[in-house]
Amino acid sequence: MTEAKPTLDKTPDADTGTATVTDAVPDDAFLRTRGVSKSFHGRHVLKEADFRIGSGEIAVLIGKSGSGKSTLLRVIAGLEEPDAGDIDLAGQAVVRDGEYQEAWKELQGQIGMIFQSYTLWPHMNVLDNLTIAPRLALGETEAQLLDRAERALTEVGMAHHLRSRCTQLSGGERQRVAIARALMMRPRLLLCDEITSALDPPVAAEVLGVLTKLKEEEGIACGIVTHDMAFASKAADRICFFEDGLIKEDVPPEHAFNDPQTPGLQAFIDAVRF
Repeated sequence: MTEAKPTLDKTPDADTGTATVTDAVPDDAFLRTRGVSKSFHGRHVLKEADFRIGSGEIAVLIGKSGSGKSTLLRVIAGLEEPDAGDIDLAGQAVVRDGEYQEAWKELQGQIGMIFQSYTLWPHMNVLDNLTIAPRLALGETEAQLLDRAERALTEVGMAHHLRSRCTQLSGGERQRVAIARALMMRPRLLLCDEITSALDPPVAAEVLGVLTKLKEEEGIACGIVTHDMAFASKAADRICFFEDGLIKEDVPPEHAFNDPQTPGLQAFIDAVRF
């Protein structure tokens, strides 16, 4: 993928304080949201979010807890229905005015989501954890599923744990299995919510290496929510800063950490400076 050359608009929007990036993502971005909003019990958690990810790109979402970043991922993944807004995936309209379109049924399998808690079945071994969903969804033979599982585990450096019980694995190994399980459905977009928060820094670095490999070799796009700024600075092609349900800055990491344009991001970076 030819990398777009982003330029920072140094003048924040007068109403929102948002610093923007010009052409940070190609116009043919794999994922695009426009005006996506979501409220819970009368609280406006996400406010008209415009967000894009290109194929083979890692966008890292940062901000205080409750600022809307995880909610956006859950809406994109279809785990929460938006109240308003549009979502395009692979150039097709999957949500319009907050309503799912027919294309969603066809394309939702291209999105994989990985959580902090791994969400693995503890009573199953690794192979069964990887194959239970595609067995139901794809109707493949046992031989096909075994081949797919072996390839997915090889991608994350866990091929030798095919028959291991999940309870025997370390936290980093479980997270790798969770990534492999997401790969079983051949996603083109991975959404990761705090997947390294319970891991030691060396193990988090290993997980980052897996995601970087998938980005570079498979062209998989990644949207990652994290509070780990060291991880964010190393992983990100773009940093999206959330504040009060709004994306206030969408900039390359060097701008986010060295030249923030809004008071909110400046305060956030000062508070978590590593």
